[in-house]
Amino acid sequence: MRWALLTDDHPPTAGGVSAFVDRVARELVGRGHQVTIVARHARDRAPIPGTRLLRVWGPRFSRHGGRWAALRAGTALRGADRVVAVTWPLAVGLPALGIPYDVVAHGSDVTCPPRDPAAFDRVWAGARRRFALSGFLAGQLAERGLRAVVLPAPVPIPVTAPAAPDPDRWVLVARATPLKGGDRFVRWVAAAGARGVVVGDGPALASWRDLARALGADVTFLGERPSAEIPAVWAGAGLLVLAPRAAPDGSGAEGLGLVAIEAAGAGVPAVGCRTGGVPEAVGPGLVVDDPDDAARCAAQIRAWWTPDRGAAAQAWCRAHHGVGRTVDALAGARAGG
Repeated sequence: MRWALLTDDHPPTAGGVSAFVDRVARELVGRGHQVTIVARHARDRAPIPGTRLLRVWGPRFSRHGGRWAALRAGTALRGADRVVAVTWPLAVGLPALGIPYDVVAHGSDVTCPPRDPAAFDRVWAGARRRFALSGFLAGQLAERGLRAVVLPAPVPIPVTAPAAPDPDRWVLVARATPLKGGDRFVRWVAAAGARGVVVGDGPALASWRDLARALGADVTFLGERPSAEIPAVWAGAGLLVLAPRAAPDGSGAEGLGLVAIEAAGAGVPAVGCRTGGVPEAVGPGLVVDDPDDAARCAAQIRAWWTPDRGAAAQAWCRAHHGVGRTVDALAGARAGG
């Protein structure tokens, strides 16, 4: 089959969308499919091995990227057997061209108010197949009368046993924004007397560093790291933390938390909170009661953690996720789902 994937993010850009594109494309190529990726133009992007990369550009891309994608790649899209918009704005120009397409909900593209509500509704209503990376995101679409199939997470699952865990080394991997909860992580580490590691960069990073200094928390800030290097950071860690919050108006909640499932595949258990799709990503890990009560969270984590939590996380991930399962779902879902 000939597949076309439309995306705003493409490796080496970090993030869940980029990881989704990379892993799904490689799996499709490995199965003998032809894959064309239509992605926003960037000089440092090289084609994923075995794929064709069409770079899209144009003025005011954040608002009109879907139209530029349709103009740039219309011929390739018409020749594809399956067209998948990995982020819905890239599909804005497809209904007018009469090109059948599928669309995937990842997170803030659904949990935050769309810049163009009419375009949002038109794209999602016009899709042949609708997918979401969590039940929470599928529920957000259901509130708009749209049914979506929940995809397994496209994560690699090593065949090797997890490394011996260090119960005192805790890891947070997140873009440093106020909604990602890095301040909560720092407070948990301080309250537990643990050693924290933060991977990620962004506008809130300085405030997280200042908080760590003020609390005397043992937190190492590594900044942004290439995706390929991150598994080495959490290898042997006691746990991976997800502690995001929604905006005051309730928007912007974490759609899933793919990094927690990635860590689980490597045998690192997750601790999270009840925000958006986080409990789904945590799986057999721990969901704390009040993420803003650091002392209580630290006590909950210490009481819950045992050396076998990582093996349980890996077994859960192997049973429910993996890129092969993701591609099977993408290929097998019926139209209208």
